[in-house]
Amino acid sequence: MESQYSWKRTEDTEIDLTDLLYRLCVQWKRIAVCALAFALVFGGAGWLKSRGAISESEFITEEETTLTESEEQAVEDAVRLNREISGLEEYLDNSVLMQLDSYHRVRYVMLYSIKCEEKMELPGIVESYLNFVSNGGAADALKEQDSRWDMDKSYLSELLYAYQKTYNLSYQIVIGSQSEMEKAGETFFYVEITGKNASEAKRMASDMKDILEAFHLEVEKMAGSHRLVLAGSAESEKADGTLQTLQHDKRTLLSSSKSNLNTIVGAFSKEQESVYTLMSGKKQGEESGEDLSKEMSGSVFKTGMKYAVLGFMGGIFIYGCVYLCSYLFCDTVKSLQEMKRMYTFPVYGGMVLENEKNRKIAGACRDAFGQTGIQVLSRVRIACQKLGITEFCAASDFLLQQLEMDCLDSMSVCLKEWNMEMTVAENINTDTGAWDRLIETGSVLMICRIGTTTHQMIDDAMQFYLQNGITVAGAVVFL
Repeated sequence: MESQYSWKRTEDTEIDLTDLLYRLCVQWKRIAVCALAFALVFGGAGWLKSRGAISESEFITEEETTLTESEEQAVEDAVRLNREISGLEEYLDNSVLMQLDSYHRVRYVMLYSIKCEEKMELPGIVESYLNFVSNGGAADALKEQDSRWDMDKSYLSELLYAYQKTYNLSYQIVIGSQSEMEKAGETFFYVEITGKNASEAKRMASDMKDILEAFHLEVEKMAGSHRLVLAGSAESEKADGTLQTLQHDKRTLLSSSKSNLNTIVGAFSKEQESVYTLMSGKKQGEESGEDLSKEMSGSVFKTGMKYAVLGFMGGIFIYGCVYLCSYLFCDTVKSLQEMKRMYTFPVYGGMVLENEKNRKIAGACRDAFGQTGIQVLSRVRIACQKLGITEFCAASDFLLQQLEMDCLDSMSVCLKEWNMEMTVAENINTDTGAWDRLIETGSVLMICRIGTTTHQMIDDAMQFYLQNGITVAGAVVFL
């Protein structure tokens, strides 16, 4: 299909992605302002929404919900069971004994001998050592002695055990009864150390040896003079059925408790659920109220930040969409390359006003010294000489700025040196006197401006010029 206008190469307007991206990048300040505005609006909305949800949840109180006695008892049972589950989970996660491999339990056993001249004092002395090791005294001493054993006292105490053997009848017949041994002023007891591995058990046993030697002086003051001798030690690794049963029972208890809690809570009404949630929150708040407050504040902040980031990205996207729509639907000439691509008449180049800040506009033709006007002037002169034009009018469909007028006047002066006469006519559509000058000269140089001149203005001007026999020498564009 042929073009409706002879001065047009094509009726289709192509989108210059390079020019579009360049224009968007130039407006980064506007984009940033738009994005920040959206971020503030959306971030504030998200913060208010999160705060509103928390405030709404705070309105629910125990007094506002009426429950029957059986319903209250069920809620209390659920809260109590929840606390037991939390405690059991903490124990299983932190207890060294619960994390050991029951099929390869590593123990280090030390055998101690106590000799005492005062035989009546011997039972009290032995019980002092057994009580110290088995009931927490040794655990406290270990924590103070070495930072390696800095764990909860209850977990450390599980790894320490002290005992005396009860001999069976056949063994007593061979060596004599236990009482006869004590009458001789000597008895024995064992200290058993459990470790994660052999090296840890040995290190703990070494520290325990030093602690018992230091504790010996205190026992002498309290229970009487005696001798404490390490008679021997042994390291063992074997399966422990008792530990295996204990671990199994704890894990089974945790599983069954969780199942029971889910069953109880699943049968709750909405009122019971509200009270259960409130009571569980109160119990947690009593234990760590400050942590709960920080968690709620952190949740509000995260929600606000999430909305702010979405708003920031949304602001960029919306500004880009609005600008793209205005770019597509605006009829103005958008670039020098677009004019060269769409029209058949010569486009001699683009000129940048030298004392503006737009010295780096893409598409401006410059000479070796960076001047755009000289390049355009030379092209206009050569084209006019080739066409035999000695007089023409530089006409624009808009009011020229003072700098633009000065630039054209400077070109007119230069052209006079080559015996060419150029007059300037601005806003030609409203200046009827300029039409007479156009007809007299018979030639015109169209003056366009990017962002001001529209395709419709060019079409109207070309129709007028061709209908009146006016030769269009070409066009010059102000960038």
